[in-house]
Amino acid sequence: MTETTYLPGVIDTLQDLVTKEVHIGVQGDEETAMIAGIHEYGSLKAGIPARSFVGTGKKKAQAPISKTVKAGVIELVTGNLSAKDLLQQIGDVGLSRVVKNFDKLRTPPLSPIYAKRKGNKKILHDEETLRDSLTSVVVSKGGRRR
Repeated sequence: MTETTYLPGVIDTLQDLVTKEVHIGVQGDEETAMIAGIHEYGSLKAGIPARSFVGTGKKKAQAPISKTVKAGVIELVTGNLSAKDLLQQIGDVGLSRVVKNFDKLRTPPLSPIYAKRKGNKKILHDEETLRDSLTSVVVSKGGRRR
């Protein structure tokens, strides 16, 4: 390394990256939040089992996100990508996996009575508003949006 190295710029770029994080989840009004919470964690009182779509989707996104991060950090250090763009890519990959998980959720099955009343056995099928409320946002560490 010499005095003409780009190390200070690389450190600044990485600092931009480590001061922010990506949040993937549901964003909407109180009713949407309540529906999402009941589906994600279940409700003993209402007899609804947990059907985690965010948590399990994020787990399924770990490998693709790792791949995106590895490739993105190289691009970041070489100056071909900004920290903001890398974080957005991470959010996009994670969100796509959560949505895919939402669409494929099959367990636990609906109760036979509810499935008959509903007219199909698809879980979360009638929750288009819930699906549309899935989002990813880049925030400063500590939870504040940027």
